Parts: sequence; structure tokens; C-alpha cells
Amino acid sequence: MEQKILRLLVFTVVAGITINFATASETESANADSSGKKLNQGNLVRYLDPIFDEIEIQKDIVFGESVTFAGNTEKLLLDVYSPANDEKKNRPVIVWAHGGGFKTKYDKSQGYIVAIAKQFAQRGYVCLSVNYRVRENPGEDMSGTLDDAMEDVISGLHWLRNNSNELNIDKDRIVLGGGSAGGFLIANLCYKNADDPSWNKLGIIGLVNLWGAPDLKWKTWELTKNTSPTIMVHGTEDKGAPFSNAEKLLVELKAKGVKCELVAIEGAGHTPVDHMDDFAKNISHFLYDLISSK
Repeated sequence: MEQKILRLLVFTVVAGITINFATASETESANADSSGKKLNQGNLVRYLDPIFDEIEIQKDIVFGESVTFAGNTEKLLLDVYSPANDEKKNRPVIVWAHGGGFKTKYDKSQGYIVAIAKQFAQRGYVCLSVNYRVRENPGEDMSGTLDDAMEDVISGLHWLRNNSNELNIDKDRIVLGGGSAGGFLIANLCYKNADDPSWNKLGIIGLVNLWGAPDLKWKTWELTKNTSPTIMVHGTEDKGAPFSNAEKLLVELKAKGVKCELVAIEGAGHTPVDHMDDFAKNISHFLYDLISSK
């Protein structure tokens, strides 16, 4: 068992379907060479460091359908972020769930989810940002809202596994990540009872929770020694999702012998994206140990 709390000091005041890639693809570059990647990286290490200058983004891929709370059928969409011109096979994958309080204003294109997906694609991961059902008034039925969202992310995982060859990913090295409501969602999903016949945990090796540690009164799980290794990032002055939630969850994970880490951003409130460059390094090191052991 390994458990850490790392505190970052704040010095400034201020953060079964086939893929059709051809119809919704774009490439983003920052000082890329003609190959789309840096060839002379010195001591930089894939999955730890951002070694790719260029990434490819495939947008609005349909991975399923769901019926909304209002009774309407909607297509479920995801975006794929991957290193451009990358010949490596069996790459680890991170599935990101957006935040936004489960409200209709937010989706897979949320700014900080896009930013962190790009950061990890530059490190050599494949990242998926998935939509899930949201509601106008999620608080009226939080249990139903959460069940709908979990069901949709599970559908996204089914799609990922069915398309692992096309994506050149290793379906035995899947990480779930989410921010705010997305963190709440993936915590409940990753820790979900393994006896649930609808839930296949095969290949899920870790969890990245960005300022979404739930109040334990909302938990729908029972942790065990086999619970997914977890890294949390949380501002110590978060008023939306109190920092104490993360501290309590850390204690519970530690008690079960689960590998866990809490990156505490001193003085930061909810969604401290201004510190992403720093905490992305913490996440990459935590995940590197997990993917290297598989």
C-alpha cells in the first residue's frame, strides 16, 4: 500500500460501433517537426513527459444512444485525442468525464477536460472525452442522474474495448478520469460493486479525480483492497467540493491498502486549472507506475 499527500504552494493569486475518423478529424501543432513528434528528446520519457508536439483530434464520434430524463433519444458522442503520426501499438488510454454539476450547460468540450486530454496525448496516451446524460435539474433526482451518467460511461467503455484495435490501445490499461461532477461520477463508477452484472471492470487500472471527491454520504460503494489505485487533485480552499471530502476518501482508501495520492493545492478553490502544468506531472508519475506494472 502506498499513500501520499503532496501539497503545491500557491505563489500567485489567481485551475460495437466502427470509427469513422475521416469525417471529424483535426490536427493541432506547437512547433512540430515534419514527423509530428520530437525525435531527439534527451532524457524525456514517454508517458512521463510531453514528447509529442502534434496531436490528432477526432470529434463527435457516436458511441451509443440513450433516452433522456425528458423521454428523448439522444446520440452519445465522444472525442479522441492521440499523438499524431505515432506508430506505437497497445497504448494506454484515459477516459475523461467532464464536470458541470450534471447540468445541461456542459459537455465533453469543457475547457479543462480538453486541456488535460491534450496534455496526456502529448505524453503518448490516447484520451477519450465522453458525453453522458445530464439534466436541467439534476438535484431533483441525484440518484437517477448519477445512474444515467454511469450507464453512459459504461457504454463508452464497451465502445472503447470493441474498437481497441482501431485505436491502437491496450484495453488492459484503462484509466478513468474526471473533474468536479465528472470526478464524483468516476469515483462512484470505479468503486462500484463488482458484482453488478452491467459493470465490467476488466482493464481499469487507475482513477484520476480532479476536485470531485464526493461527500461520503453520497457514496454508492464499498472499498476493498482491490479498489482501483486513485490520485486526487484538490484545492484546500474549495467551497464547491470541500477539501475535507478528499481527505476523508484518502483515509478510507489507505485503510483498505489501496495505492493512493492526494495532490493538495494550497489556497486554491474549485477547479484550479492554473496549476495544471504542475499537477499533470504528479498524475503522470502516479500513472507511470501503474502502466509499467502491466
